[in-house]
Amino acid sequence: MKKLISGISALITASMLIAPMSAFADTTVSPDPDNMPNPKPGTAGTTVEFSVDPAYTVTIPAKVTLEKGEDGTYSNSGTLSAADVKLDEGKEIVVTLTSASKFNMQTSATAEYKLPYTAEGAFGKLTDKENGGIVAKFATSTAVQNTPVTFTTDETPKYAGTYTDPVVFTIEVEDITPTAGE
Repeated sequence: MKKLISGISALITASMLIAPMSAFADTTVSPDPDNMPNPKPGTAGTTVEFSVDPAYTVTIPAKVTLEKGEDGTYSNSGTLSAADVKLDEGKEIVVTLTSASKFNMQTSATAEYKLPYTAEGAFGKLTDKENGGIVAKFATSTAVQNTPVTFTTDETPKYAGTYTDPVVFTIEVEDITPTAGE
């Protein structure tokens, strides 16, 4: 019985060694038999290659706390940063900002008063409060790239309380598009 099991085991092992394998033929250069006994040197080519996958790290501020200004409005900035950005040629990271409330803060989900505010990034103030807009673009670079995003209330708050509004930063890789003045 031991011999039978050993034989089956050897057969399985041998069949695994015969498994299909990919093989690439090398280019062979041989002397031209018509030029014997003084063969001419030959030439051949090869391809050298490797792949680099796109990669990046984008960091958005976890929270931006607005501070009261001299005019009674509130404002402050948070920093978007991108590090170790390696993209395909002709591509860039585009960061957009939207708000489900259309950029209106409230003291609670049931509060009637809504405090309008504006966001401003590297491309100016977002004037389309319905859809938001682009606040930053980042190119391929090993250096850390920083862009401030500033939030400012449009008016002096009417009521006391803690005003909040969650915003959404969307990070996409897109074809490079020229900006104004380029």
